[in-house]
Amino acid sequence: MYEMYQNVDFTLADLDLLWRGLQWTLLVWSASMVLGIGLGFVLGLVAHARVPVLSQLVTVFVETFRNSPLLVQLFLVFYGLPLVTPFSPGPAEAAIFTVAINTAAFTVVNLVAALDALPRGQWQAAGAFGLSYGQTMRYIVLPQAIRTALPPTMNLAVSQLQTTSLVSIIGVADLTRVGTMLYTRTLKPFLIWPAIGLIYFILAKILSVLAVRVERRLQTKNSWFQAAA
Repeated sequence: MYEMYQNVDFTLADLDLLWRGLQWTLLVWSASMVLGIGLGFVLGLVAHARVPVLSQLVTVFVETFRNSPLLVQLFLVFYGLPLVTPFSPGPAEAAIFTVAINTAAFTVVNLVAALDALPRGQWQAAGAFGLSYGQTMRYIVLPQAIRTALPPTMNLAVSQLQTTSLVSIIGVADLTRVGTMLYTRTLKPFLIWPAIGLIYFILAKILSVLAVRVERRLQTKNSWFQAAA
């Protein structure tokens, strides 16, 4: 009886709805990546420099947001912050903020690992030439560390794209939310959800291909530098 009152036909309006959902997904993902990677880069430098107190705070930040579910983080930001702070984010703001800080935690780990992987002899050689810590980091260490950290960071971006599907839980009208709306109206799960999954797959595949190309190019450059040395 319920299906008799359902509008099970797809229209051009549904395509427009999917397009808007895709735009929201890309907006949340791209904004959170820019903010998260930027914040993670700064915090990674603080953690690697072993700045007293600050480096310990960064460690707490990383362990908290890297080892707790993103869904719980979304709930705390969206529902919890308005109760304890004047900050009352909307669904999109809460989504971007939460995914950004989650991304920052993983970025810190990638950058610190890349910095620690560099031979200590480079620091000693730079010191012998009279370079300060800042100069050594800027001209010698960071360029190499960024090349090392870039591939895992791009893999993180692919993973976070898929993770953004969780933001629909707090009301962001992304692809997953649109899929829920279309399913509720049409009652065609085996048509709606494969289509939504295919869109995510295509986006992730594009990013994965770019990541592989970047990694190969970096490997080529590293091989050239080693041969020149």
